[in-house]
Amino acid sequence: MKRHYFIQSIKALSISIFGILCINFISSFFYHRFDLTAEKRYTLTTSSKKLLNGLDGKIDIEVYLTGKDLPAGIKILQNETRELLQEFRNNSKGLVTFHFFDYNSIKDIKKREEFQMELVKKGLRPTNLEVKSQDGFTEKLVFPGAIIKNNGREIPIQLLENQFSVGAQGSLNNSIGFLEYKLANGIQKITKEHPVKVAFLQGHGELGIEPLQEFLKALSEQNFILDKLELDKDKLLNNNIDILIVAKPQKAMSEYEKFLIDQYIMNGGKTLWLLDNIISDLDSFKLAPSIVATPRELNLDDMMFRYGVRIEHNLVLDLYCNQIPIIENIGGNPQPKLFPWVFYPIAVTKNNHPIVKNLDPVALKFVSSLDTLNNPDVRKTVLLSTSTYARTQPTPFQLYLEGAKQKPNPYLFNQKDIPMAVLLEGNFSSFYKNQFTTDLQKSLATQQIQFQAKSGLNKMIVISDGDIASNDLEANGVPLALGYDKYSRKLYANKDFLVNCVEYLVDENNLIDARNREVKMRLLDKAKVLENKILWQIITFGLPLTLILIFGIGYHIYRQRKYAK
Repeated sequence: MKRHYFIQSIKALSISIFGILCINFISSFFYHRFDLTAEKRYTLTTSSKKLLNGLDGKIDIEVYLTGKDLPAGIKILQNETRELLQEFRNNSKGLVTFHFFDYNSIKDIKKREEFQMELVKKGLRPTNLEVKSQDGFTEKLVFPGAIIKNNGREIPIQLLENQFSVGAQGSLNNSIGFLEYKLANGIQKITKEHPVKVAFLQGHGELGIEPLQEFLKALSEQNFILDKLELDKDKLLNNNIDILIVAKPQKAMSEYEKFLIDQYIMNGGKTLWLLDNIISDLDSFKLAPSIVATPRELNLDDMMFRYGVRIEHNLVLDLYCNQIPIIENIGGNPQPKLFPWVFYPIAVTKNNHPIVKNLDPVALKFVSSLDTLNNPDVRKTVLLSTSTYARTQPTPFQLYLEGAKQKPNPYLFNQKDIPMAVLLEGNFSSFYKNQFTTDLQKSLATQQIQFQAKSGLNKMIVISDGDIASNDLEANGVPLALGYDKYSRKLYANKDFLVNCVEYLVDENNLIDARNREVKMRLLDKAKVLENKILWQIITFGLPLTLILIFGIGYHIYRQRKYAK
């Protein structure tokens, strides 16, 4: 009898093992991941899947977010990155490969430092982290980023968001939320046959290379081809220019130049306008105790009006503002002291548009207000606006530097959410629709281009401040980071905002939708954990052991009764 039951048990065990092996073998040909999270954090967006399914070449991703003794938050980001890249690999049918590399494994200190410098040159920013050890806290340098490689080309991806406005936990949440967009966007750019070409308009006193160094560097690191364009010398049309950036022109444009830009837009060209409608500069206070802010004539108001936005000839004043240094006599010694300067508003983001979602504040200087106009063919989205304590000042207007020392009257700052940057999307009507002259017609004929009275679906972004893209310089001429204020020593999000604008304008596959993903980190309540520590230890360790013990005793009694003689 015992032998019979033994043979039956062996048969049942063998069949079970064989069945499990068969199921594993069959399931190896099929892959499916069940995403039970409320926000579907482990499900790729449709645009990302489309991109990955359409790959026709190998993509290798080298991740440097690894190493020993990393803080808990960095380990979470590391695990999220690994799981997302596994999804990328599966959806691309193995064309996306990845590996994690710990540069600390390089034993030679000199070679390790050289490798770190190479990562910096490629565009990855290191981060100093406090790591807990037996002797207390020590600093550890990490590169929370990755390099995407394809056919000899490389694109750096910064995985960790460092945002002073949301704190460490908010930065971690945003970093995880932006992972899919950053990686998919990098893959899209590196697989493009022709990289996106960005041209900066010149010839009207626009910002040159020196004040644009950090912006140009940021665009170059993202694989954009950079060029400059003078309308009286270079071709704008039929020149494969994807984005035209007009950065702080100081001279009026001619009708012919406006016409070329108009037809560039009508033919699908994207534009980023950084316009100063007011002549005002803080450096002018070096020559006089007061300056007069006057309107700047750029001859663009009528064309902008047709597209759906009006840049007012005024100045925006905001109580939420940056500071400037003013020399004061303290004990007979002249020393600089910081005072709020209401003409330097700090713009805040108040919507969830992908360009500005979870973005730190942006620093502006002598900015004008924007007014969106009723145009059913064009959708307007305010990207940057003032705080709830702001107002506008018509120009001409005299500014006194000593006025910064006076406490502003909050009752005068009774306007809120004044627009300072607007996204326009839709079908734009040509400004020259009803004034297409013979001379303009001839200029198009020489380039074999037909006049377009209306554009297809197109986009443009208008920002009423040219200095938003200008980086300050140190005393020795070295450029400071774009958005860095050397007086308050804060880094504002100017660079991220402008790069996001460019990315959005050329995003053909709607990958930017992935940037709208909401990720909720469901962390333990530390207070409750400490309060009920012993209870949870008993439940976690004691309950499973008790259940196993009860099952073992019950199963033993059952076998004794069943097989008892």
